[in-house]
Amino acid sequence: MPAMEASARLDDVSVVLDDRPVLRGVDLDVRPGLTVVRGANGSGKTTLLRALAGLLPIASGTRTVSGEVLILGHRPQLLRGLSARENLSFFARFRGGDAGGVGDALARWGLAADADRPVERLSAGQRRRAALARIDQERCGLVLLDEPFAELDRDASELLEKALARLGDDGRAVVVATHGHESLDAAAHVRTLDGGTLR
Repeated sequence: MPAMEASARLDDVSVVLDDRPVLRGVDLDVRPGLTVVRGANGSGKTTLLRALAGLLPIASGTRTVSGEVLILGHRPQLLRGLSARENLSFFARFRGGDAGGVGDALARWGLAADADRPVERLSAGQRRRAALARIDQERCGLVLLDEPFAELDRDASELLEKALARLGDDGRAVVVATHGHESLDAAAHVRTLDGGTLR
């Protein structure tokens, strides 16, 4: 199933949380391919992704998003009590798709042998892999990843780097917020967030 085309744009967007300005006059145009947003902890990277996804109100400016959006944050965002296979099947059907490729998606992320274990019995790294497998299963055109390398070992990090390249080849728009992994920069449009201002 091909990914749906998607794009996102923030024009002069400011976000205020708890009476504190977190983003200030941000302009960002997201198109197919990889965009990396760099910044220290507390710089506003998570807020930026949530604003792009439409999960936060904006105080000023405009947000334009088209197509299906998948956002994966610091937490695995998996349903406790269900296995990795059941989670991916649920999310696929929730979006109106089918679960035909769940087994392949989990195998690609090294979880074939653990696909039917409840997610609470998986290690933190395995839960992260299971969450990232949603990228392959849900086929959203706009993918937003917040510090996706957290809790991944070297092998899983390499799988993620390959997945990011694959997403770009598929014409999907991907935004990765991270303060590391400079190896991504050669193939990405790189922006820096500092004190709520995007450069």
